[in-house]
Amino acid sequence: MQPPAFVPLGGDAGSGAQPWHPGSVGNQIRQAIFTGAWTAVRDKHFDKTLGGLDWDGLRKKYEPLALAAPDEPTFYRLLNQMLGLLGQSHLQVHGPGEEPAPPSDEIPAPRARTAAADAIREAGDDYGDPGLVIRIIEGKPTITRVRPGSSAAGAGLRPGFLVTHIGGRALDSLPPSGRALRPVEERFRLRQLAARRLAGLVGSRVSLRCLDENDRPIEVMLERDPPPARAIQVLNMSPVVPQVTSRQVGEVGIVAFNVFLLQPVLGEVEKVIDGFRARGAKAIIIDLRGNPGGIGAMVIPLAVRLSAAPLTLGTIVYRDFSNTLATTASLGIKPFMGRVVILTDEGTASTSEIFAAGLQEAKRALVVGDTTAGAALGSIIEELPGGAVVQIPVADFRTPKGMTIEGRGVQPDRRVFETRAGFLAGRDVVLDAGLDLAKASHP
Repeated sequence: MQPPAFVPLGGDAGSGAQPWHPGSVGNQIRQAIFTGAWTAVRDKHFDKTLGGLDWDGLRKKYEPLALAAPDEPTFYRLLNQMLGLLGQSHLQVHGPGEEPAPPSDEIPAPRARTAAADAIREAGDDYGDPGLVIRIIEGKPTITRVRPGSSAAGAGLRPGFLVTHIGGRALDSLPPSGRALRPVEERFRLRQLAARRLAGLVGSRVSLRCLDENDRPIEVMLERDPPPARAIQVLNMSPVVPQVTSRQVGEVGIVAFNVFLLQPVLGEVEKVIDGFRARGAKAIIIDLRGNPGGIGAMVIPLAVRLSAAPLTLGTIVYRDFSNTLATTASLGIKPFMGRVVILTDEGTASTSEIFAAGLQEAKRALVVGDTTAGAALGSIIEELPGGAVVQIPVADFRTPKGMTIEGRGVQPDRRVFETRAGFLAGRDVVLDAGLDLAKASHP
């Protein structure tokens, strides 16, 4: 992947930004943010060589341009453009003023802290959303899921409708990125952006412009419903309501969960798997579509539930050491021994990718769906002056065969292409393919 070309970005004359003056308080803060981010990457990135980049030379090139930027959005874009030359996920700086403020009732982009206690935290009682998922399907923002009983369902929205605007803002382009993005990353970013624009204060309203099944333009005003449970935020991901759902189709159990958490998600998933085994299920489908990852410590205990034999799932490579992810037999646990199928899409990222790739290479699971996000780096968040934060990748993941998932993603054993027509028809073609594979393992 080629790094993005360096293009100094001009400011918006109407943004109200104050001009830069050498020695000003604002420039002192910029200097501290730039120095703090540059130093943190140099000292803590898992790759001591930083991919062979001349890190000192890049500082000399970008620092004067960033400090002289006419406004804060330009400052952060230049700083992230420098970081983007590494071409990796989980590497970015966020801070006040990096983008125009959202409407007052919209959830802003998250700002994470460094303390371990803040790695998982409640998003607040005011978080709500109208109950729909928007993804890129066949190149266009498309509603792919509508929560039953939600405001979106009450407004008559259906999977397959195309979305053009959220809250009066067009959804046909993404904010600029600090690095060149692969198509799957663009789809992942739009999914996250749409979720953030839909989210907001419970009871507030947000407009949505769509094209219906006949491509007729419609506009609806949706109320942001209260979540079914308390929303949490993991590191710097958008707020999410932890959910575990399950059902059984004949002799195939299906479980889906939307974030990797030790509590309460791991315990609930373990109970579901034990229940499938007790009821004689011969195959299990684990639906990780839209699961952006979370806490890596959930991988091993979940894998133990799926294999009696020891498994090596891969290696976490840190700056000065590595840690092999391996399971051992656990007393008192009866693992599920039938076929395992994992469903993925562009929203499957980070810990979800580690879990899927590890089981796939260990020949314990088949992966069905689309290529995952390819964002499988372990990271930390550090505070910087002025309310800014930097996310730094401190660990890489390698599969048992030494493959890197970062920038590549997990390649499914059976790739399934979703279409707008399929969503309009009410079909879940990825689940259908997963069921076919699961049922093929037994009469």
